[in-house]
Amino acid sequence: MKPFLFACLLVLSAPAAQAQSTGGQTGTANPMANPATPMQQQPSGTNPGSAATQMSDQQFALAAAIANKFEVVEGGLALAQASDPKLKDFARMMVKDHTVALQELRTAAKAANIALPADIAPDQAHQAKINAIKNRRGADFDQAYRTDQVQAHQQAIALLDTYATSGGSPALKAWAAKTLPAVRKHFDLLQALGMGSGSR
Repeated sequence: MKPFLFACLLVLSAPAAQAQSTGGQTGTANPMANPATPMQQQPSGTNPGSAATQMSDQQFALAAAIANKFEVVEGGLALAQASDPKLKDFARMMVKDHTVALQELRTAAKAANIALPADIAPDQAHQAKINAIKNRRGADFDQAYRTDQVQAHQQAIALLDTYATSGGSPALKAWAAKTLPAVRKHFDLLQALGMGSGSR
């Protein structure tokens, strides 16, 4: 286990705080909340920003898996509920690219002797975002999805960049380094589509 940049944890703290404020959300607990706790027994409702500045390989693998699954789930919602055709095209790309990334992550995790859950469930922070937009439609959905995607890609870039530099598992570091350019490309596309800012 190697030190992680404190900035990365700060970036990832925002959605967790949102989940706490919603109350009663269900889903997988944030694996960064307590580095000493096995990932299948993580406590819910904790803030990764207050955690130690270290993350195990297992915790990184689960955090990355949850982030990819979130993109697939929210992308599926966008395909059904968005009104902007370009946004639907972007969502289609998210579903495809992050499904592949998750499959490749499972292979890398297996090489690192890490067993990811067969069914990746959102943590509280990501479930809160899904709950917040799942009943929206049209332009209202579009704006919320844009905001989520900007935040999610900023967080993913920070997570992948940090682990690719400082992570412990060679297999997972290679996956992070391979995946990072694609995530940056997604973020650049968000900017080009005018999704670089916005609020709910």
